[in-house]
Amino acid sequence: MYTSSIQEEILRVKKQKDILLLAHSYQPMVIQEVADIVGDSLELSKIARDSEYQKIMFAAVYFMAETASILSPEKKIMIGNPDAGCPLADGITAEQVRELKKKYPGTPIVCYINSTAATKAEVDVICTSSNALTICENLPGDEFIFIPDMGLGSWIAEQTSKKVVLWEQGNCPTHWEVNISEIEKIKAEHPDALMVAHPESNPKIRDLADHICGTSGMIKYVEDNPGKEFIIATEVGMKQRLEVMFPGTTFYSASRMFLCPNMKKTTPEILLESLKNEQTVVKVDDETAEKARTAINRMYELS
Repeated sequence: MYTSSIQEEILRVKKQKDILLLAHSYQPMVIQEVADIVGDSLELSKIARDSEYQKIMFAAVYFMAETASILSPEKKIMIGNPDAGCPLADGITAEQVRELKKKYPGTPIVCYINSTAATKAEVDVICTSSNALTICENLPGDEFIFIPDMGLGSWIAEQTSKKVVLWEQGNCPTHWEVNISEIEKIKAEHPDALMVAHPESNPKIRDLADHICGTSGMIKYVEDNPGKEFIIATEVGMKQRLEVMFPGTTFYSASRMFLCPNMKKTTPEILLESLKNEQTVVKVDDETAEKARTAINRMYELS
């Protein structure tokens, strides 16, 4: 670890400038290695909120830094590469949410945390992949709208007796547009390996899995099944993180297509420049942040 000069420089600069570097599990391994903490999106935002650091740099995608800004409006939140977007988060606009409210008056809207700040500000409650089902079950009433992820929404619809209105124009391409035959081939080559898939995935992928959970759940699943081999059906960065966390355990990627191009936009060179200039600030305006924070706080009430 820290074998390259640029990694050493990243470590030096963030220490000199007193910046906390947070990296998502899907980041390139060269970035994960120099991060102070690696985790999932909400976990990182909570760490940013609770940390004594006043300057936070995210090696992630844009909506994750927005979430941190919502939860920590007084802190300087930055992102390694401002061009690192998310097709899923961009899959619905605030205006489209308002149109849904008109079409289904009084029906609560549950929104995946993988969404923009503007969208979060229009909904009733936020959820993560790990608490989505609990949130939806605890939500009053027998019907709700789920946005923006058709993958996670369809998984919830399979688990609940409530009526789910899905937003069918949004998905995560990384988890959705995968060659199923390639996954079947990997499973055939490693019949004793347990396959774990993200609930965002295409239902055809989920049908092949032994277990379905978010990234934090994958860590626990490996812990709970010592001595096993695993096929990881999510972004390749998570497989690499698991290999570091569980040396001696064998992991296989379910498909070469499990690669998020936006997560890979944060290169060490770009990250270092952002740490040096501190100009890639993400600041959600106060009105939007207050509304979005209400939806996030509702999540804690219902989970």
